[in-house]
Amino acid sequence: MALEKLEQSLDKYWLGELSQVEEMQFKSELKANKDSLKGELKQMAEWFEGHEEAKHELTLDDSFDDKVMATIQKKSKPTDSWNWMKVAASILVVFALGFFTWWMPMQQEQKQLAQQEQKAYKEAKATLELMASMMNHGKKHLSSLEMINTAQEKVKNTFQPDRKEKKEGQDG
Repeated sequence: MALEKLEQSLDKYWLGELSQVEEMQFKSELKANKDSLKGELKQMAEWFEGHEEAKHELTLDDSFDDKVMATIQKKSKPTDSWNWMKVAASILVVFALGFFTWWMPMQQEQKQLAQQEQKAYKEAKATLELMASMMNHGKKHLSSLEMINTAQEKVKNTFQPDRKEKKEGQDG
């Protein structure tokens, strides 16, 4: 009958339904009946016994708390190396932002200037092409004027000797 009660207490133990008093009674009954137990109850009795022995063997000295607190405080203090790195990174970010703020408008101006130069080049090219075509068109008319000029010279040359003769005859 005690075995059935221990198994019921074991089920309650796993479910977390034992009070502190019931848990202490359960552990003491396991310890008292350890030799007659089998299976899971025997393993639990051995585990509780080993656990009790470990509790008694493991003791902390008085300096343990001081060591733990010193370690915590040491880890929580910021190191100086990170402080100057943070400052340097901040300065670098500020300079980078300043540079890009100054550089970007200059890039925009250069792009606009390049576009204006391209536009001026195209306009000048179109104007020169128009002038060239007009001059070539006028050149055609010049050839006809040259023909007229040549004809006039021939006419002048043919009639000029007569004028010279008349002038000579009048003088004499």
